[in-house]
Amino acid sequence: MLVYREKDNLIYKLHPVTVMSYIAVVLLLSLIFSHPVYLLVLFFAVGAVIIASGNADKWKYYLLMASGIVVMIILVNSVFVQNGSTVLFYGPAIPVMGKIKVTLEAVCFSAAMGIRLVVIISVFCLYTYAVHPDKVLKLFSRFGKKAVLVVTLATRLFPLMVQDVRRVTEVQRCRGVKLDTGSLRQRLKNRLPVVKVVLLSSLERSMQIAESMHARGYGSGPRSFYSRDLWRPRDFFVLGALVVSVMTGLAAVFHDWAVFTYYPRLENMNFKELNAALIEMLALSLPAFLNWGWKRWQLLKLKI
Repeated sequence: MLVYREKDNLIYKLHPVTVMSYIAVVLLLSLIFSHPVYLLVLFFAVGAVIIASGNADKWKYYLLMASGIVVMIILVNSVFVQNGSTVLFYGPAIPVMGKIKVTLEAVCFSAAMGIRLVVIISVFCLYTYAVHPDKVLKLFSRFGKKAVLVVTLATRLFPLMVQDVRRVTEVQRCRGVKLDTGSLRQRLKNRLPVVKVVLLSSLERSMQIAESMHARGYGSGPRSFYSRDLWRPRDFFVLGALVVSVMTGLAAVFHDWAVFTYYPRLENMNFKELNAALIEMLALSLPAFLNWGWKRWQLLKLKI
């Protein structure tokens, strides 16, 4: 279920700026890296942090959704992109396009782009389950109150609607309504009350939010804070690792270590150029390592 739930681990105890900075860095590096090894490093690092946050079961559904998209990307790109000098096999002739030629370069390029897509989807999974939407609103509200309010409400809309649909569907099944059997017309007819209830619930929730904002005096003066997020040593450790990650990533791109040539022929990998990938892996996996020690050593938990 796409609903934020606080968990007792270090990832949820980080300052919102720290978590948002981590997400921004991984997203930036995933867009500038084209080397498959560097993209895999980002995938494993983000996966380690998601697992450390206790959301591996949620991440599984994101990966299942992304896997279908990646397979589609590989199939379409391999068939319609005729570039590349290493031909794997020839397919039948298609009007306008001619004879299909599937090359190793096209398959490898589409696979790398698929890894990039999986990294981006995983980053948004981490954002959905490890960042409190109210903390995001409080973090950026001083820069653009109305715009941030709209964005925050929009990001909360879909998770709440999914929750409502599941709740109403379970109620309908308890009443004996057959939602998954019968003809298509009958199933649509049985699901119509679910749509009506979800729409009514959304309208009622919008009225409640408006009344709550009005009661709290939203927009009537300077914003006040009931509580403030404090900076801890763990935040500075993670931010320092992010600085190292960004500097290493920019250096790798500048020296063409993180850039890979797919066409017209795959370039040979120089394993000496992958040393920067190891640094990226260690730096971006630091939150997972800290969480591991945070759970096992009480002294470390008190210190950071």
